[in-house]
Amino acid sequence: MTTTDQTHHFSETTCRHIGGPCPAMTRMLRALAGALDKARPVTQEDFEICGESILDGCSRQCPARFFATHDRIRVFCDVSAEADRRKLDQFADALLSPRSTGFPAGQTATYPCALGEALPKPAHSAATALQQALPY
Repeated sequence: MTTTDQTHHFSETTCRHIGGPCPAMTRMLRALAGALDKARPVTQEDFEICGESILDGCSRQCPARFFATHDRIRVFCDVSAEADRRKLDQFADALLSPRSTGFPAGQTATYPCALGEALPKPAHSAATALQQALPY
């Protein structure tokens, strides 16, 4: 599923457990996008936040890992904290990036049950974010 808001384009895969986009992951992805958008005027371009969480509202209580920068936000569902980030990104690239070189089957023992990505809209620059943050 793909959607767009005022600042980001969102892409989400179907959750293998529920057969559709995970509403808990959608909320997390959108919250991270909103937080990064608000942080843009006061952070450097190389700002990154990452972590683990239990998806609030997920009936399976799936653990999730997230990696968020001003250039890209990704949430991986039902993966452990020990999952290799590089391999998770390669897997996501194979599914979401038109420039992907593919992902060989069996390369990792950890596949997310779902994943989501948010990319900033091209016209949404640091200057636009600063203008939105100004109170006048």
